Amino acid sequence: MKQWIAVLIILAIAPVARAGDRPPFLPLRDVAVSYQLSAPGRPAQTYQLEYDAASQRARIDDPAHGTYFLVDLPAGRAELVIPPLRSVVTAPDLSGLAQEIASADGARFTPLGRATYAGIGCETYLVLSQQGSATACLTRDGVALHFSGQDRHGAASVTALSVSYAPQPDAAFAPPEGFGVITLPPGALAQLLQQQ
Repeated sequence: MKQWIAVLIILAIAPVARAGDRPPFLPLRDVAVSYQLSAPGRPAQTYQLEYDAASQRARIDDPAHGTYFLVDLPAGRAELVIPPLRSVVTAPDLSGLAQEIASADGARFTPLGRATYAGIGCETYLVLSQQGSATACLTRDGVALHFSGQDRHGAASVTALSVSYAPQPDAAFAPPEGFGVITLPPGALAQLLQQQ
């Protein structure tokens, strides 16, 4: 479970540079992407990202645990939905991450060349920011097909296995009705995730 935080960071934090200096770092159109996440000392895991471009909302499913994250970038909100417990977990840790993703700035993008992942071409960039360094392969419409980097949270890489451009259902970005809300104090989520 600890790697979910890394997934959010890696998929969405290709940080903002000054306008005109950067490629799109969030998808410009609705998309669903299946990713493989690899991190040192951990088995590779597969995650599913659904993204609604108009509302800048994302859903990241973890099939191995049957849970998913909902991220609303404009609202600076993130929630962990745990269907087996019929619960939605909110925590300052999650909202802080959403705000970091939405407000990160000052990164420098240096083009490194073209590559292909999941049958789609992308431009590879060296990304340097105060948060860390990475290489990111981004499509012209802002979909990260590969991202490998490190920051204070550790190192990880994400590679797209499949990409589907299609409208995403609005219901995918809201917690199910009737689920209870659990609010954790600051730091509690990080401790919980490290135990998984």
